[in-house]
Amino acid sequence: MTRIGILRLNETPQFRDKIACVIGASMGVDIFFFRPRDVDFENRTIRGLFFDEDAWHQSMYEFPDVIYNHLPLSDADKELFKRLATEIPFTTHRIGNKNVVLRQLAQEGTFQDVLIPMHRVKKGKTILPLIEKYGKVVFKPANGKQGQRIYTIEPKGDEYRFSHLLESTVCSTGELITRIEEETKRNPMIVQPFIASQTIHGHSYCMRIHVAKGANGQWKLVKYFPFVSNNHQESVSHLSHGAFSTTRMDIFMKQNYPDQHEAISRRIVDFARRFPVYFESFYDYPLDALGIDVGIGADGKIYLYEVNSLPGTRYVEFQAEYLAVQYCQYLATHGRPGVHGLDRGWMKERIEA
Repeated sequence: MTRIGILRLNETPQFRDKIACVIGASMGVDIFFFRPRDVDFENRTIRGLFFDEDAWHQSMYEFPDVIYNHLPLSDADKELFKRLATEIPFTTHRIGNKNVVLRQLAQEGTFQDVLIPMHRVKKGKTILPLIEKYGKVVFKPANGKQGQRIYTIEPKGDEYRFSHLLESTVCSTGELITRIEEETKRNPMIVQPFIASQTIHGHSYCMRIHVAKGANGQWKLVKYFPFVSNNHQESVSHLSHGAFSTTRMDIFMKQNYPDQHEAISRRIVDFARRFPVYFESFYDYPLDALGIDVGIGADGKIYLYEVNSLPGTRYVEFQAEYLAVQYCQYLATHGRPGVHGLDRGWMKERIEA
């Protein structure tokens, strides 16, 4: 029987972990939950929790065949994760600086038609010709997380409107340059032309395409669904900003693209089929799941915003966990211990962020 260890950083199991255990039991797979501090390397045992009869129970386990993991945060966690990964296949690995990868995709050109031009901003004044060229632009971290510090900038006469969520200020050229340089000191930042992806009611949204590996290590489309801004004044939509979602894609697409909904849906499904395999080819270790955020212009074209590892499963928990357990079964017999990207600065030596 395959044994899967669910390695999480949270103190108690989440609902998705319960789903994974129930699915595992139906597939004849032994699954247990554990935390970094539960590992005993000296005795090669793990104090874990298993789910049975609607409750969690504690037991001692030998090391599992595969580890279904979160990503480490602290240095102590990283060392433990890497030590386990030298002998047990892990499901989830870092994808590094996402915009480094997107820049490499742009250079290669296969998905050029969905890529939004991207410019690294190192000095405040370098943003001015980009605003002049594109008009409204998005200014964001090169490796952002949960939609944090995503701004829009647009010219307003001789001044500029600088916006974040529902907060907006008008500033002079000098004030804008100062603000840009303050942000670039904190993290590498990039600028892209603003792509309007809106509902018929004027609310901004992005489409999340959730893909994951399942049986035989094959990529599958889990679901695609929109994150729609609650306020029509907000230019950038993200769940962490309070956006809402729906999984009734048939209704959403027909309402917002009455003449194009079938063509756009086919376009999304085709993109979800082709892109993950291509994206993964740039790595020398396997990926397990991706949250691909795209915008859809008024012309029905897809525009790639960003690619995320460890995508949230809030709206797709059963589908995502079902595929995750299947992928764990595959890794148990085909995974290679020691092949991982848990702490790599991916491609830094090959391409500038």
